[in-house]
Amino acid sequence: MPEPELSLPSGDDSKPTSRKKRPRGLSADLPLAEYARIVMRFHFDELLRHESGTRLGADSKELHDMRVATRRLRAAFEVFAPAFRSREIKPLLDDLRAARQALGPVRDLDVFIENAQDYQRETGADLQLLLNTWQTEREAARHKMLAYLDSPAFETFKTDFEHFLGTPGRGVRRYDPQEPHPQVTWQAAPFLIYQRYSAVLACEGILATASPEQLHDLRIRCKKFRYAVEFLREILGKPVAEVIEDLKTIQDHLGQLNDAFLAGELLSGLMAEFKTQHRSLPIGVRPELDGITAYLATLNNQHRQQTDTFPQAWAHFIRPEFRQNLALAISEL
Repeated sequence: MPEPELSLPSGDDSKPTSRKKRPRGLSADLPLAEYARIVMRFHFDELLRHESGTRLGADSKELHDMRVATRRLRAAFEVFAPAFRSREIKPLLDDLRAARQALGPVRDLDVFIENAQDYQRETGADLQLLLNTWQTEREAARHKMLAYLDSPAFETFKTDFEHFLGTPGRGVRRYDPQEPHPQVTWQAAPFLIYQRYSAVLACEGILATASPEQLHDLRIRCKKFRYAVEFLREILGKPVAEVIEDLKTIQDHLGQLNDAFLAGELLSGLMAEFKTQHRSLPIGVRPELDGITAYLATLNNQHRQQTDTFPQAWAHFIRPEFRQNLALAISEL
C-alpha cells in the first residue's frame, strides 16, 4: 500500500528553502542528471544532518526536517525522472519509501498530539483520554522508527545513495542521437514545469463538486508543481519568488482542509472505539467524552470553513498575474 500522505498544519514541506540554505553550484547549462544530483545532494545532506536529532527525540522539528528531506528526495527523482534509467533508481526509491514509512507515523502523531494539546490549553476541554491513546501509539511507532534507523537496511541505503550522488553519470538515461531529447537543464526546465502546472489546471472542471479525496489529489499535484519550480528556482528569473509564494498559499489552504478532514475521520473512529470499550462500565465511572466530542465538532467546522473559502483561494491562484510571473521566470532561462 502507498504511504498515506498527511498534510501538516506546521507546513511540513510547504515552506520553501531559504536563500541561505539552498543548493549551490547549479547552472542552467548542466546536464539534467547532474543538476538533479546536486539538488539531491543538498536534501540527502539535510536528511543526514537531522538523523541524530531524530534519534534523540528531544525536538520534534528534527524529525519534521528529516521527513521533509525524504519527501523532497522522492520528489526530485519524480521531477528529474527523464534523466535516469528506471532500473538504476528503483532500489533507491524503494529505500526512500521505507524511510518515509518509518518516519511518517511518528511525525503524524506528533502533529495530532500538538494540535489537541493546543485546543485543550485554549478551551480547557478534557482530551486526556485521546492524548493518552495517541501517546501510546506514538511510542510504538517511535520504537519501530528507531529499529529501522538502527537496521542494516538503513545503513545500506545511506551507502548506496552516497555512491549514486558521488558518481557523475551513474544511472543516466541514454537517448538515441537520431531521436533528440532535451538533456541540458535549461532545455528541459520549461517542460518539467508546465507539465505539472497543466496537471493542476486539469482539476478545475471537478472543483465545484470535488470530494475530499479529489481535493487531496489536487494538493498532491500542487505539491509536485511547487517541487519542480523550487528545484529549478536557481536558474529561473526573479518572478519565481512570487510563483512559489502563490503555490505555498494554495497548498497551505488545501493542506489545512485535508488536515481537518483526516483528523475528524480519525477522531470519529476513536470515539466509536471508546464508546464500545466503555459500554460495559457503570455510567458513573465511564470516561468523560464531552471534550473529545467538542474537539471533533471544531475539526468538522474547520473543514467546512476551508471548503467554503476554497473557491476564493483557487481564483487567486489561477489569476493572470500568476501565469505571467511563471512565464517571466521561465523566459530568463
